[in-house]
Amino acid sequence: MSGAYHDHDEDALAQEGVQAFNRMTAAMQDLGATLKAVDKRQQIKLADEEAEASTARLAAQDAKDAAKLALQAAKTSARNVAAWAVLGALAGVLVAGGVGYWIGQSSGWKAGQAAGYAAAVDQKAAASWANTPSGKLALALDQNGSLAMLATCNNSGWTVEARAGRRLCFVNPAPDGKNYGWTLP
Repeated sequence: MSGAYHDHDEDALAQEGVQAFNRMTAAMQDLGATLKAVDKRQQIKLADEEAEASTARLAAQDAKDAAKLALQAAKTSARNVAAWAVLGALAGVLVAGGVGYWIGQSSGWKAGQAAGYAAAVDQKAAASWANTPSGKLALALDQNGSLAMLATCNNSGWTVEARAGRRLCFVNPAPDGKNYGWTLP
């Protein structure tokens, strides 16, 4: 085999490798954008839940203030009025506690649903990409043990060089004089 023909094959293989990684990078960027959108929706839901919790805290404070007012009224009023005021305050605390529990339980339910939805979206996006030709090719390379080696440019005689702001992997003869490659899917 002539040297020029051999260099052409190496250049073609290098270009194919770069194109495959470019396709994989684009697919991963799409996945990242999807995950960012899901994260944004979760942040909005978390803000809504925080607002509900704030309302519950305000209701509890109002009940506490009402209880204080009722206690002051009880001290200055007859025993019967005091008993009714305490019962009213207790009812207010119970109502505030019930509302707080209901809001907290509802928020927990919503948070659980949001987390489950996010996990499902993440798995759906990964499964969607995995079923593309690039995903299937990446799986085949991984199954035969070549994906990690290709992604890290880690084999005897392989070197990483920076050109035009990008890192490229070049296959050169190893110290033993042989060229080493990877197993094709």
